[in-house]
Amino acid sequence: MTDLPLAADLGRLPAYPLDLDDAGRDRVDRLLDGTVISLHDHPVRLPDPLDADTWAAHAATGTDRLGTAGLRVSRLDVILASALSGGDLDALVRWADGLRPQVYGPPSVLLALEDLGAIGTEVGGIDTLHAAGFRAAGLTYNTGNPLGGGLGQATDPGLSALGRAAVRRLEELGMVVDLAHVGDRTSLDAAAAASKPVMISHAGARALWPSPRMKPDDVLRAVAATGGVIGVEAAPGSTRVDGRAAHDLDAVMAHVEYVAGLVGVDHVGLGPDTFFGDHAGLYAAAGWSPMPVPGRDAPLPPYVAGMENPAEAPYNAAAWLVARGWSDADIAKVLGGNAARLLGAVQ
Repeated sequence: MTDLPLAADLGRLPAYPLDLDDAGRDRVDRLLDGTVISLHDHPVRLPDPLDADTWAAHAATGTDRLGTAGLRVSRLDVILASALSGGDLDALVRWADGLRPQVYGPPSVLLALEDLGAIGTEVGGIDTLHAAGFRAAGLTYNTGNPLGGGLGQATDPGLSALGRAAVRRLEELGMVVDLAHVGDRTSLDAAAAASKPVMISHAGARALWPSPRMKPDDVLRAVAATGGVIGVEAAPGSTRVDGRAAHDLDAVMAHVEYVAGLVGVDHVGLGPDTFFGDHAGLYAAAGWSPMPVPGRDAPLPPYVAGMENPAEAPYNAAAWLVARGWSDADIAKVLGGNAARLLGAVQ
């Protein structure tokens, strides 16, 4: 485990102001006593300070430290904790081996993968990942892999024969098929090939923000048609709304409302894609660049106010929905009911 100083998992930033009266706060508390699930987060503490040197030193250890104090106050029952994209099978197994001893809940922590690039062309690698504790996996990352196309490719070749075999094996093992970083054509192919519900663990609606990272309506409908769930994310610069400068809680929840309106409230959830630490700073420290948006020049926000970390996201999402007049039944579905149904149908 790294000896570097790590970001605090409580109180790192000021609390987000919420305009609720006592009755509204009571409703939020009651709703959070129900099932609350994040379909995608990185609930680990990033180096602090975070720069190229500290990130390189941290990444070299191949381990992470869960933000256990933050998770304890999050009101989450289950969180899908994702490894970052990249690395080989051995590295992913070591990462999982390092994380599992830190899990003593609540919440329950299910390990997940951004993509299956680590298996190369051997579907048997999925069995290795399952044995290490992974329970959900993206098929591809932005640049694609032998399974199919990624959302960053100019031309998506579609789901390959290997990709179809991977979908079958994931389903046989009870692992959730994730299309978050998968190209549009490959996503449609995978949804058609699936015999169980699939998910988009962390994305949003391209109709609101014209980024390849967001999903077009036909992909959202295809996922819902499997009985699946779309987790709306909140990574800096992702779920913006065209014509609005701010990327904040309002923008994120606009994507929740759009997806619910398009495919029904039974198919939308939360996949905030947050860390304990400086997510925007991680891009710079690691040399990563958020996916460009054609025709838009939107500076990256330092953080997404109201959805910055796994501890605050459930409460603030619930409060926003209460303030906007959503029913308790529908809020409960978004907070975790839909995700619970998905996990139950797959595992």
